[in-house]
Amino acid sequence: MMLKFRRFAPFVLMALSFTFLAGLQKGLAQTAVTPTVAGKWAGSFNIVHSDGSVEPDSAYFAFAQNGQLVTGSSGNSPEKQSPIFHGKMMGAALAFSMLPNPRMEVEFDLTLEGDHLRGTASGLPVGDGSKIVVDVTRADDAWHTSAGIGPATDPLFLTIAAEDKRLFDAYNSCDLKTLGEMVTDDLEFYHDKTGLMVGKAVFLEAIKNNICGKVQRTLVPGTLEVYPLNQYGAVEIGIHRFHHPDDATNVGEAKFVHVWQNKDGKWKISRVISYDHEPAKK
Repeated sequence: MMLKFRRFAPFVLMALSFTFLAGLQKGLAQTAVTPTVAGKWAGSFNIVHSDGSVEPDSAYFAFAQNGQLVTGSSGNSPEKQSPIFHGKMMGAALAFSMLPNPRMEVEFDLTLEGDHLRGTASGLPVGDGSKIVVDVTRADDAWHTSAGIGPATDPLFLTIAAEDKRLFDAYNSCDLKTLGEMVTDDLEFYHDKTGLMVGKAVFLEAIKNNICGKVQRTLVPGTLEVYPLNQYGAVEIGIHRFHHPDDATNVGEAKFVHVWQNKDGKWKISRVISYDHEPAKK
């Protein structure tokens, strides 16, 4: 019996070593892929409807973390915070719940992307085809952030979001009069497929010939960003989709940059960059 054990002892020790190393590697991997979300976060909590319209609100989170366990509070202001529960960090994915009232549970599914937590929330009655989009960034002890897209209650964000909707309501309904009122005479339109187009008249003619009755535009929910341009206006960044009424399978997607000029209290687009056109992602 001793001879048999001695014969197989090296193999037993090798197997035990592999088991130990595998367990050690697994433990190190779990430690490496569990980043921390501890601290304060502030940003937007938007109800985005199927037509691209947005009901904006704010989100404020205060987290503590012990390994994968996340505790803390959340609310739509620093003063109105409710405890979170079932908080868990799995890699870069954070899930937790909160009770805005005793009969309603809101569940959050967020992903850590650098200094942002982005994702969705569910549990509120938002209507068919609508969803809640959450985008928060790390904040200091006073809840201040350095992000260009801050809480969606920011007046500039709300103003440009409303102007965007007005612009593309006119675009979708071929309201050339409103479109003409919303762009400058020296409009410059840069398109990655067709190049540069200059002037309001040329722009309106292109809309009339190529868009009216042929294309409908929708804003991709949760992609809108707005940044101020000192003593000029604002820059708007986002992703939109173009639908063809006569071909439901033909849906295009592109990124865009709109430069808005604020002159005498009136907002007009002076520069457009439309790029990265491709079939819409499913």
